[in-house]
Amino acid sequence: MSAPVTTGSAAPSVPALDVAAERARTPGCATGHHFNAAGAALLASGTVEAVIGHLRAESLHGGYEAAKLAADDLAAVYAHTATLLGVDADEVALVESATAGWQRIVSALRVRPGDRVLAARSSYVSSALHLLAAERDTGVRVEVLPNGPDGATDLHALESALRAGPAALVTAAHVPTSSALVEPAAAIGALSGAHGVPFLLDATQSLGQLPVDMTALGCDLLIGTGRKFLRAPRGTGLLAVRRPLLETLAPQAPDVRGARWTAERSWELAPDAKRFELWEAAHALRLGLGSALADLHALGPRTVFAHLAGLAAALRERLRALPGVRVTDPPAAGGALVTFVVDGLDAGEVQRRLALRRVHLIAVPADHGRWDMDPRGLTKVVRASVHVYTDDQDLDALVGAVAEIAADAHRAPPAAPAVRDQGRTPQAAGSPARAPRSRAGRRHDVVVVGLGVHGGAALRQLAERGLDVLGLEQFAVGHDLGSSHGATRMIRRAYPHPDWDGLVDTAYRAWAELEDASKTRLVEVTGGLYAAPDGRPDPLRGPGCREVGPEEAARIFPGLRLPEGFSAIHDPRAGIIDAAGTLRAQLALAERAGARIEDRTPVTDWRPEGDGVVVRTAAGEVRAHRLVLCAGPWTGFQVPSLAGHLTVTRIVNAYFAADPEGQLGRAGLGGFSVDLPEGLLYGFPAADGRGLKAGLDSGPSWDPRSELPAATGEELALLARAVARVLPGAGPVTESLTCLYTMTADRRFVVGEVPGVPQALVASACSGHGFKFGPAIGAALADLVCARPRPDLGFLSPARLVPGGAR
Repeated sequence: MSAPVTTGSAAPSVPALDVAAERARTPGCATGHHFNAAGAALLASGTVEAVIGHLRAESLHGGYEAAKLAADDLAAVYAHTATLLGVDADEVALVESATAGWQRIVSALRVRPGDRVLAARSSYVSSALHLLAAERDTGVRVEVLPNGPDGATDLHALESALRAGPAALVTAAHVPTSSALVEPAAAIGALSGAHGVPFLLDATQSLGQLPVDMTALGCDLLIGTGRKFLRAPRGTGLLAVRRPLLETLAPQAPDVRGARWTAERSWELAPDAKRFELWEAAHALRLGLGSALADLHALGPRTVFAHLAGLAAALRERLRALPGVRVTDPPAAGGALVTFVVDGLDAGEVQRRLALRRVHLIAVPADHGRWDMDPRGLTKVVRASVHVYTDDQDLDALVGAVAEIAADAHRAPPAAPAVRDQGRTPQAAGSPARAPRSRAGRRHDVVVVGLGVHGGAALRQLAERGLDVLGLEQFAVGHDLGSSHGATRMIRRAYPHPDWDGLVDTAYRAWAELEDASKTRLVEVTGGLYAAPDGRPDPLRGPGCREVGPEEAARIFPGLRLPEGFSAIHDPRAGIIDAAGTLRAQLALAERAGARIEDRTPVTDWRPEGDGVVVRTAAGEVRAHRLVLCAGPWTGFQVPSLAGHLTVTRIVNAYFAADPEGQLGRAGLGGFSVDLPEGLLYGFPAADGRGLKAGLDSGPSWDPRSELPAATGEELALLARAVARVLPGAGPVTESLTCLYTMTADRRFVVGEVPGVPQALVASACSGHGFKFGPAIGAALADLVCARPRPDLGFLSPARLVPGGAR
């Protein structure tokens, strides 16, 4: 027995909602299709500005002074909340979260051993755990009420429990975390009131999407949060206590905000609900809550509630119509939530696959709602929730993606075709066999274009996370036409700006993990010296690094002689990377994890299509949900909007005759660089039987489509003169090689979404120092594909070069 719930489109008397306007003031709409308002809704730009504006005021005037300046706006938060709840402003307290409000109000009830608490099965995990702990520790009796056939609290059972003897509290969640159930709150409140028992309503999931008038609901106590349908910042919550109950309750731990210390052993509580508040509060967040509440009132709560109910009802019906999809909402469902499962797939896996399609929602496990989910035989459900910024394209994207995921889950895997000979050089013993070519038109989770150090790392990371990933390389795997070939690369912690420190630490950990996974030694620590003229405006520095003069530098590396007026930074953890071994290890691990690799397959074009991409090759078109472009010197051709910001340079390296047991071997030298007039000279000791390796970080601009010629005699002579200045023991050039650097003006990488195309990512970890970050960049790209935020990459975002631009 429960009150009926009506869903459907807005009644004619309710004004229509301008969804386009709401999307325009919600920047997060540009990052995908968002269906997690029941977890944390997207903030409106005005709310963000309210928070930031107060933080600026605190920085300029001080926290206390800024609070005084904002006193009227802070007071308005109470007024807006009271209007929403149908109570007086002095019956409202602002708290840090719904759980904080719950704990303060329940402790103020002073339940005692033997007291009965009647709890609905809709109760949220934190509330249930608090009650169960009280039952274990203080002897309170917690009685979980049964549900009726419609899934809501059985009102007959509640009435019987109330008649059975005195009760200290009745509590229910208006809407649980685990379904779209709407509890018959008014009926629960009426029964509780008739028996003189306080009724505590957890309105966490209903505030902002359903009418919540405490008087009409017969609700004495209420808790809620700001981050969900109210669209306020996280860290905001509220509780409300109606009179006359308010005068009878006192917090167990009074705070200076809610009490006045009147004498040595006495105090007075605040006369209103502020007795439950704490002095320390995030005023900026509260002002954000006030802005969000003002927005709701400006839109008209009735308009919002009707719109959300209509959207969710339409979504629920569309999902019910999909084969292999089961909507798990009970008959007493309504409001803005929809929960469902896909047969044969864990809900967490469905959430992950949806995130790949830029559809963002949440999977709710049973341990967040045991009293509700266990009796229904549910271990986890997918929860989608709409809001005022949800439009028809969002609904189409969610329904289409779920249909595709459900179909994939029930499609029998195809028999593996025989591997076709593609004319490659025979693989080394123990190398995994190449996967067969992807059939044109097949849809993958991700396509990675370019299999150098960064593309190979991304391919491996994505495959190991269980994604269907295809790697495309325009040349043969391991080619020497780009930026990743050769025997060695440098790794160091010395950088001119602290922005790099976090990524450097991540890189070192990523190399250790790659070595462990591949059972291959890839990094040799030699130490490093990095020299420049004294007084350089942007000197190198870094964790564990220190400046040394010429004499100490000569003691550290006897084979290196600094020019007069130079000093150096010593990095004891710098070292040498086995570049060729790294490329082999990453691709082997990627294939072992199920990645498909197709080399000699140039990408001629790609385009966004809906929430995915279409990649065109000579063999046909391939579709994917996400695209990762690691094209090295060819990045400008794949992302034209970046072309003007990337300069491709041809670089010459050479080996010089040197005794590996002498001062130019490991005993007298490590990784080094010296900023000379000829350019930045860098190199490695004679360590692999090929002599001392050195190169100059300068050269002519180059079109990567042109043939890459060998080093000229003039180029080698210039390099030899630079080597002779600082490495007097070096002999003549024994061999040389060329490669391509891709430079940005600020010498920072480009890692993030392709400007204007969020379903595609680009990584040009360039400017001559990117190899050392290979495994870390690969993991970062996989995180971004899987919708894991990486704010640490903000200083590398393509948006700094092409703000709001298109591909």
